[in-house]
Amino acid sequence: MIKFSIFWAPLYSCLSLRKHCGKNIVRNMSVFTKRINPLTGQAEWELQDESYDFHQEIARSAFADMLHDTERNEKYYKAIRRAVERKHGLGQKAHVLDIGTGTGLLSMMAAACGADTVVACEAFPPMADCARKITAKNGFKDKIRVISKHSTDLIVGENGDLKYRANILVTEVFDTELIGEGAIKVFNHAHKELLEKDCIVVPMSGTLYCQVVESPLAQSWNKMNSIMNTAKDPKILIDTPPEVWNCPGAAGVHDIQLSQFPQSEFQTIVSPQPVMRFDWSGRSPLPSEFSNILVSKAEKDGVAQLVFAWWDLVMDVDGEIVLSCAPVWAHPLTRGEGSADDLPWRDHWMQAVYYLPKEVDVKEGQEITIICTRDEYSFWFNACENLRISEIDYQRPLCDCGLHAGFSRTRIGAMNDSERIRKYIAALEPLITDESSCLCLSEGTLLGLVAAKLGARKVYCIESNVLAKRALEEFIRHNYLQEKVVLMDSVETLKKHQELEGQVNVVLGEPHFFTTLLPWHNAYFWYMKQEISSLLSPCTTILPAEATVWAMAVEFKDLYKIRAPLCNVEGFAVAEFDKLIEHSSSISDSAVEAHPLWEYPCRALTRPFQILNFSFNKNVADCAIHKEGEVHCEGSGICHGVVMWVYWDLDGNPKHGITTGPVEMVNIGERVKWDMHTRQGVYFFNEFHHVGELEDSCVIKFSGKFLPHSGLSFHFSIK
Repeated sequence: MIKFSIFWAPLYSCLSLRKHCGKNIVRNMSVFTKRINPLTGQAEWELQDESYDFHQEIARSAFADMLHDTERNEKYYKAIRRAVERKHGLGQKAHVLDIGTGTGLLSMMAAACGADTVVACEAFPPMADCARKITAKNGFKDKIRVISKHSTDLIVGENGDLKYRANILVTEVFDTELIGEGAIKVFNHAHKELLEKDCIVVPMSGTLYCQVVESPLAQSWNKMNSIMNTAKDPKILIDTPPEVWNCPGAAGVHDIQLSQFPQSEFQTIVSPQPVMRFDWSGRSPLPSEFSNILVSKAEKDGVAQLVFAWWDLVMDVDGEIVLSCAPVWAHPLTRGEGSADDLPWRDHWMQAVYYLPKEVDVKEGQEITIICTRDEYSFWFNACENLRISEIDYQRPLCDCGLHAGFSRTRIGAMNDSERIRKYIAALEPLITDESSCLCLSEGTLLGLVAAKLGARKVYCIESNVLAKRALEEFIRHNYLQEKVVLMDSVETLKKHQELEGQVNVVLGEPHFFTTLLPWHNAYFWYMKQEISSLLSPCTTILPAEATVWAMAVEFKDLYKIRAPLCNVEGFAVAEFDKLIEHSSSISDSAVEAHPLWEYPCRALTRPFQILNFSFNKNVADCAIHKEGEVHCEGSGICHGVVMWVYWDLDGNPKHGITTGPVEMVNIGERVKWDMHTRQGVYFFNEFHHVGELEDSCVIKFSGKFLPHSGLSFHFSIK
C-alpha cells in the first residue's frame, strides 16, 4: 500500500476550458487545473498537460518499493517455478493467468519457468502498454498476451480473452489489510469463471495475525485526553466530554511501519496469534462477510487498548515458501532478535493498528475475548472480558462524536502531546488576563478553550470544518465555556463583527489547518492574521511570534527507493517502466514530498541549517524573502536528499519552541529522531551522491524564496 505524498492540497477540479473558451485559452491540448494554495489560502488556476491526472496516477502508483522488494520477488519466482513444474510433472500443460500484472514481472517469471501459455490482465491502460513493451523487450512478445481489462471482464472461449480456463493463477492483489484491493472478489470470480478446478494458485493462502497491546502512545492517536494545567496548578484544565471519550472511534485501519514503533512504548496483553485464514485455492468460495472469535488469556495485568495486525502468505502447495509481513519482534527471519534493519523494507505492505471501541482492563491469566470481523475490503476488532455470544458486538465502529471523523490520527496525537501542551500553556499564561480578548486562528485545536480557561474575557475561534466544529462545541458545553468562547466558520464571518475592531489584544494559533500537508503550509496563520488586522489593538501579542524553516541533508535507509529506478528485477529488464514513471513524475510531482520520517530511518550528513525565517508581527504583503547559501556535508554515506521542517517560536523563549522536526540533538552520521505527530518535507535529488568525511568533499547549495502572492519554493543542488 502506497502512502500518497503531494505538495499542494488535492485538486478540487480539472476542467478542459476549450469546451467553453475556444482555442485562445488552451493550446497544445492543455487544461487548467484548480487548486487551493494551502499557504496563501487562495484558489489558483494552473495550466497543465491535458493528461495531468493520468500522469499523476502513474507517478503515485509505482515509484514505491514494491518491485524493490527482493524477498517478495524471489519467493514469487520460486513458487511460480514449483507450480509450473508440478503441472508438467502431472503430464499437463501449464496455462498461466496473471491478474493485475503491472510491469508483467510475474508473467515473465512464469514464461521463463516454461509455462506453455501466459495471459496477463492489467486494467490500467498505461501500465498494460508498459507491460507489453517490457515483455517484448525481454523476448516474450509471442509467449505473453497482455489484455487491458479487469479480470472480472475477461471472457473464456475460442474467441475470448482466454481460449480455455487457466490451471495456474499468479496474482498480487494485496495491501496492508490483505483484502483492501478487492482480493476476495478477484479470487471468487477467477475460480468461478476463469480457472480449472484443480488449479494451483500463487499464493495458496493468507493468514491474518493479531497482537493485543496496551500502548498510551498509540492510543493517543485515537483517544482525546483531558488537558492538564501543568504549568502552575496540576489539575484538569480542559476535560474531555464523555461523548468523545466513550466514542468507539473510526474503524479505518491505521497503517504504519510497526517495526519503527518503539518497543518500549507498548506492553503485550495477548501475544501474536492467527485470527483469520484465507484459502485462495478455490476449494470453497470466500464469504463476503465473516467473523472469528479468539479466546485467550492475558499475559500481564494491563489494559487492552488496541490491536497490532499483519499477515503472511503461503506461496506454494507444500506450504514451504512463506512471505511474512510481521514486525521485527514477531518476524520469522528475526524471531524477536535483531533489528528492523534485518528485514525487507515494504511500504506497500505495512502493518496495521486497529483501535478497540472500548478498553478492557485485565489481570494476568484472565480470559479475554477478541472478535475479528471483516467485510470484502476491511477488518475491525472488538474485545470483551467474558464470552457471552449474545452480547458480542460484530458491528463496525463508527465515530458519533465528530472528533475521529473530523481529525486525522496524527492530529489527535499532536493535541495529546503533553510536552507541546505544556509549552503553549507556559507561553499563554503571562499574556492572559480577565480583560483579554483573544482570537484563535487555527483549525482543529483546543487552544482557544485553553485561553478561556486561563482567564480570558472572550475568545473567538475560527473553525470551518463542520465535523471539527461539532466536536469543539461538545468540549465548550462540557467545560462550561459557552459564555466565553465563540465559534465562527470563517474569517469573513468574524470581520462582520464591527464591535471587535481594535479590541483583540491576543492572536494565537498552534498553528494547524486541515488543508496543509507540509509544516510550513500552516503559516497560513500569517495570512489570516493580516486579513483581520483591523480588529487588532495597537499592542496585540501574536503567538507564535515567528517561524523558521530548517533543513538537513540525509542518507535514508530505505525511503529513497520510492525515487530509485529499477533497471533490472530478477534478471528481467524493466527500463521501460522506469522511463514511464520518470516522465509522469516530472509532469505531476512536486519538488517536495511529505513523509512521517519517524517511520523511515535516516542519518544526518549535515548540521541542521536555516533556510527562511518569518516574523508574524510584520505585514505579510511586505515580506518577500529570498535566501541562498551552502553547507558542507560532514558525514560519509550516500546523500539522497534534503529534509525540511518548521520551528515555531511562540514568544522568544527557547524553552517554549515547538519543532516539527528532530526532537533530540542531531549528531552527524547518527539516526535522527523525529516528531511523531507531523510529516516532514523531503526533497529528493535526481541522482544520489556518495559523500565523504572531508569538509570540501561535498557542498549542498540551497535557495528558499517566499513571495506573498504565491508562497514558498525551495531548490537544492549538490556538488
